[in-house]
Amino acid sequence: MAKVRGTAPQPRRASAANNLARIAAGIALLALLYYWRIIDLGTLRVLLARPDILALALVLSLANIPLEALRWHVLLRAQGLDLRLVRTTRILATSVFFANFLPGAAGGDLIRGVYIYKATQGRRAAAMLSILIDRLVGLVAFVLLGLAAMLTRPNTAGPLELAIAALSALFIAALVALFVYGHRIAGMLQRLLSGRSARLTQIVDDTGAALRQYARDWRSTGLAFLLSIIIVALATGPIVLIAEAMPFAGPSALDYGIAGLYALIANSVPITPGGLGIGEGAFASACLMLAPQAARAAYGTIFLAFRCIYILATLPGLAAYLLDL
Repeated sequence: MAKVRGTAPQPRRASAANNLARIAAGIALLALLYYWRIIDLGTLRVLLARPDILALALVLSLANIPLEALRWHVLLRAQGLDLRLVRTTRILATSVFFANFLPGAAGGDLIRGVYIYKATQGRRAAAMLSILIDRLVGLVAFVLLGLAAMLTRPNTAGPLELAIAALSALFIAALVALFVYGHRIAGMLQRLLSGRSARLTQIVDDTGAALRQYARDWRSTGLAFLLSIIIVALATGPIVLIAEAMPFAGPSALDYGIAGLYALIANSVPITPGGLGIGEGAFASACLMLAPQAARAAYGTIFLAFRCIYILATLPGLAAYLLDL
């Protein structure tokens, strides 16, 4: 018996060790970016002289959270899951706050999944799928706006731009196929799994039914996409404001916006807590790629400043979590 009690905490210790390793990796990345002069902490003092820019960036970041909650609420209602909007907002705000300390956007989605799993007994497959669809619809908006902005720039017929356009088209085509033919694919998987795993077969069947409902309710799906466009615009707005307030020359406001789009996508990669260090490096690389004629500068500082403001904007999620205790 003593042996059993002694070995039970091992998964928790392993999880804690993984989290500590990811935090250490994020801090190490920031240290390397500082060493390579991709981040310049001294430049952050420039923003202190522009409280108007900081306040506007904070307001835009704050506005995104209820809009993201509304998008997810629309997708939940399309499945017949009638959670109150206030409840949906509190769950999403909590997940956004904890995403700052968990690996990438997937960490926040995990928190969201725990809450929604408890709140939707009997429709759990559809509820969990709504998180994936919510993430994919948001990603489509990022890809489309990034592609559109890229094509508006001069000299956009190079191999890199063509490769980005091809990958974007493939991603969008795959998502359209998921909505239109997802239930058929689920039906094929259900027949393959028939007689092997009743539980897995049921999950596949529920997933197929949920995808069929999204395909039928095109108004809800379209509304979710329109909300995503607004959300992406509000997400990149603070980055452009901060960039224009800093003493960097070379990239244009459009370049900063495009770099912000791709940095936010890279920031979602589940490697370090909240994408720490990854978003800054991706943003600096994108700026140099978009404005190769510009002198090298600590462009990563822009995204670091944005990260600090965004963390402040997620503090209501901490209050929502504490109210649920």
